[in-house]
Amino acid sequence: MEKVTGIIREVSATEIAPRFGQLADEDIEAKTHALDLVTIADTEAERVLTTRLTDLLPGSIALGEEAAHADPKLQDRAFAASDPVWIIDPVDGTKNFAHNRQPFRCMVGLYVAGETVAAWIVDPIEGTATVAEKGAGTCYQGSPVAVRSRITKASDAKGFLISYARDRLVSHYGHMDFFDTVAHYSCCGAEYEELARGDFDFCAYRTLKPWDHAPGTLLVREAGGYARYITADRSNEYNANTEAPGLLCASSEDLWSEMNEILLPLFS
Repeated sequence: MEKVTGIIREVSATEIAPRFGQLADEDIEAKTHALDLVTIADTEAERVLTTRLTDLLPGSIALGEEAAHADPKLQDRAFAASDPVWIIDPVDGTKNFAHNRQPFRCMVGLYVAGETVAAWIVDPIEGTATVAEKGAGTCYQGSPVAVRSRITKASDAKGFLISYARDRLVSHYGHMDFFDTVAHYSCCGAEYEELARGDFDFCAYRTLKPWDHAPGTLLVREAGGYARYITADRSNEYNANTEAPGLLCASSEDLWSEMNEILLPLFS
């Protein structure tokens, strides 16, 4: 775990942090639409991480966000193989990064035998790391952390909702007065960190790319929380190799159940 944390910190310090606030126009490109951006920091960090991580674990392969964009069949091939897979999001929150805003994170998950078994989320500017290993808990800067499991009602909960959910809450129910606080960082990694560390209580997402959610869901689960798909069947656990209309993470099972009832009409 520590070797991987060190690699991610080193790559963040050399390929990401020095470029923050220093990007030229030619260093930023749009991918699928104007708000879906990629920068030279994304591509260079992913290139170096891919080499260093696969060298660290012989026989492993990499599934990076930018490589998957360039090769749409890469994700299927990676998950079909029996090799360990490094799932890499070199700069999570690229839109923030490209516009000189924080937060943004560098995220890595290790997927083995059909499940995510280890996860790392690093702040490239501060160098802080939140890490999790299946069965061993979640740590922030080397100290164990836990979700706020005492929060069991939506009215007491603070959480993160994407604009899709916020807009549809208002159109479906006529209000958003279900929760104590609703925020949105445009950075899944930072949101997952705050849920796992007990600062927030839920997060919900619609676009479920593995590099966006494999690391963070393991952080939440190992910190005592829940990560399940938003479906009528309340037992559909998140897996990086599965698609669904939406994903909901929460700090307690009671909170997850109430939130699922609220969000289900919006995501089905």
